[in-house]
Amino acid sequence: MSAYKQFLSTDVIVAPLVVNKSFSFEGTASLINAGIIGLGGINHNKSSSQFNISASSNPAITSSITVGGLYNSIKQLYYTNYIPNPISGSPYITNYLGQVVEDDSLTNVYSRFYNYESTTLFQTNSIGYTSNYGFSRYFDLNGFVMLSIPRDIFGDYINPNTFYIKVEGVTPGNISIVTDNGEGILISGSQPAGIINYSHGTVIFPSNFGPSIDDGFFETNNITCSFQSSRTIYETQYKCTIRPEEFNFSLNPSLISGSTDGTLYNFVTSSYFSPYVTTVGFYNEAQELLMVAKLGQPLPTSRTTDTTILVNIDK
Repeated sequence: MSAYKQFLSTDVIVAPLVVNKSFSFEGTASLINAGIIGLGGINHNKSSSQFNISASSNPAITSSITVGGLYNSIKQLYYTNYIPNPISGSPYITNYLGQVVEDDSLTNVYSRFYNYESTTLFQTNSIGYTSNYGFSRYFDLNGFVMLSIPRDIFGDYINPNTFYIKVEGVTPGNISIVTDNGEGILISGSQPAGIINYSHGTVIFPSNFGPSIDDGFFETNNITCSFQSSRTIYETQYKCTIRPEEFNFSLNPSLISGSTDGTLYNFVTSSYFSPYVTTVGFYNEAQELLMVAKLGQPLPTSRTTDTTILVNIDK
């Protein structure tokens, strides 16, 4: 049997809750099994045969038809504002916000595009000029190597300062260890080694990075990778308040004596009797039971103060 009370709008609170989870992978096979794939982006305007990669020689790399498109996509999304102006003498150029960008002959004609920077600190192209902050978005004219992490793994974003990767090339001793600096730049030793976009789950290395495509970047069992993901879930809290004058009589059938007329035991009718709460049920408007919250131990109600039970549901 049950007793019902309607929730008020003030009794229901929905609050965000950020949760983190760590991932660790050993070997290329474990990355692929998790849906983390390696992609090669190649500048097809470059004639060097070093970058003529086919899908047959590296199954994890896109076919030669699409590597040029991937190269251009990476360039457009993350690097356009860091490419020096190919047309010198431009008096001024506006960025995507309409603000004037001036830097002598290095004024950037691409600066009107958004590049998904992970920080507001000044980042530069190391070829063109030097950053006061030591950060660099080095743009490789030849191509890129990229790890693409699925959103169902990294959640809302990869936590800054948690990315780690160790790559062992086919050439003996060719080992690179890379971490992120928390500002979207990959660091190998003390040198920039690429960029990471935390909210996209993309990790991008220049083609001349340590164990490159040609030295077995995607060969089986040569990669160790770890990072921490972050995801926001929403916790709904229901405040079940029992007033001193409410629910002072139990509907538990065990309180009925053995008589046939439904007579209650004497202690139930005493002024000192106070029922205990063991279960809170949630019902819809048709009084259909939707869910049940069980208390860890029976909770006595009070005849002098409010009794409040908080029920939290994550979704």
